[in-house]
Amino acid sequence: MRTTPTPSGTVTLWLVPREGEHRDPGAEFAELDAAARARLEEIRAPEARDTQLLSRAWLARLLRAQFGPASARWSVGIDCNGRATLRDAPREITIAFAHGRDTIALAIGHDCGGGLGIDLEDRLGGDDPLLAPVMLSPAELAQYHCLGTGERRRRYLLARWVAKEAYAKALGRGLALGFDAIDTIEVAPGHFGIRDPYAPDDAAWQVRLIEPDDGTAVAVALAPSGNRPVAIDLHDPDGFRGSVTTGEAEYAAEPSFD
Repeated sequence: MRTTPTPSGTVTLWLVPREGEHRDPGAEFAELDAAARARLEEIRAPEARDTQLLSRAWLARLLRAQFGPASARWSVGIDCNGRATLRDAPREITIAFAHGRDTIALAIGHDCGGGLGIDLEDRLGGDDPLLAPVMLSPAELAQYHCLGTGERRRRYLLARWVAKEAYAKALGRGLALGFDAIDTIEVAPGHFGIRDPYAPDDAAWQVRLIEPDDGTAVAVALAPSGNRPVAIDLHDPDGFRGSVTTGEAEYAAEPSFD
């Protein structure tokens, strides 16, 4: 992976499948520092251990590619609100993780404002009327019930599910957030504002929705300084690259590796 400095005001988002030719557990283990290896060895559940290995190894690679050898001195920590942080890194560099059934998502923000959260869901194969009242506000639930088909309802619910989860992760409120009290306001296709009665700065937050395929939805929540546009650069190990901003989305297949 070649070194590619990340411009200020950019979120680099990688979607990494759990299986495929890009996987090399031995090489991934070698990416970890001694403390990360020790923590990995303590995890007994195979799936959880593999998730930790994949996410930490790829994070190390991506940080090195974007910020050079200095990133080897940074380590992943958890702050008092449960958010992932980079110890000893510059304050303007933020990270976030999300784990789906088949894919993990990694985000690295460079001077993107006061917070960063991501969520990825690849499990909602159909409409889920039991989940809807938990995730949707009364206004959203009324709109949901007006939709005529199961597929339209599924996509509506999935988009708001990941948007609210990403927002909750960015705040560090997690499951303590009352999702049914939060409204997502779709100001443009795939671009949501947040109306949160418990957050006086809710107007600063925006969520971008990315749907790489029909079964997967990824949301990125952030609060840009001065409400300026932020670019979200999307990558995967097969060489796909895309860019999403607060304007239109553009995608291009370009190699990401030498």
